[in-house]
Amino acid sequence: VSWIRRKDYHLLTVGLTTYSSDERFSATHLQNSEDWTLQIKFVQDRDAGLYECQVSTHPPTSIFLELKVVGK
Repeated sequence: VSWIRRKDYHLLTVGLTTYSSDERFSATHLQNSEDWTLQIKFVQDRDAGLYECQVSTHPPTSIFLELKVVGK
């Protein structure tokens, strides 16, 4: 499972490995579960936008999620 920030096509995580230099991003996965979560700590306005969760099947399957940042 990979998480990608679509506005700049930045690869954030693959599996549990983070590829972003921004340490606020991480992926979590519960053992024996099909659920994967992208965690963004200390979310900022600039984090708003479209994110892609891509599963490495053949062909790849993707789900797109829109993050909206409201209030503080």
